[in-house]
Amino acid sequence: MRSPATPRRRIWPWIVVGVVAIIVAIAITNTLRQEGVTTPTAEPSATTSPSTPVGDAAPTGCLGGEARDAAMVLAAQAEAPKSTNGAIEVATAFVRWLNQYPYPEATDIELIEAEAIASNAPTQDIAGFYAASPNLSGGLVPDGGNYYLSTLGGVYQLESADPDAVTASIGTVLVIDGALSPTLKGSITVEVVWEDDRWKFVSSEGTRTTEDLFAVGLAFSGGC
Repeated sequence: MRSPATPRRRIWPWIVVGVVAIIVAIAITNTLRQEGVTTPTAEPSATTSPSTPVGDAAPTGCLGGEARDAAMVLAAQAEAPKSTNGAIEVATAFVRWLNQYPYPEATDIELIEAEAIASNAPTQDIAGFYAASPNLSGGLVPDGGNYYLSTLGGVYQLESADPDAVTASIGTVLVIDGALSPTLKGSITVEVVWEDDRWKFVSSEGTRTTEDLFAVGLAFSGGC
């Protein structure tokens, strides 16, 4: 459980003051760090313990296929059962799709906006999010550099769950110019909800350091 005093860091919405767009703490940007570098964050309380999803197949980290396009996300939604692990698979698919450069194609963004964003999501406008040209690698990759996130060597941690809403932290590894990094990892906590007979994305936050997540998280059974 996070300290109540710790501000939440969402990857959106964007706040516009005059003509200046201010990023309200991009979660993935702030949580991609070199392995071994500690970032000050609120520590989990003593009541928080690693949670192991049960009752369905362990998350592979690659449901929907190896591609990082909208078809992969929609396939993961279609294949994922209404279960904690199904929710984790869809959350992971969304993270893999969202955080990459070059950014997803406009047609893919439209599909995700139409099919994969929950009605209660703080922001429905993903196209507007990308229009601000965020460097979601947090500067670890220069602007315009090719990269994406892989679940090979990645982990997940169930944070909370009820039948229609699941929050899980997803740990990934950075891939730069096609090479899996031996040191660069990502940590992002994602909420999804069951809506229209499938899991849909609500929001993402930076709640755990990479060191914390990779210490307590469970390894994906597959990865891509």
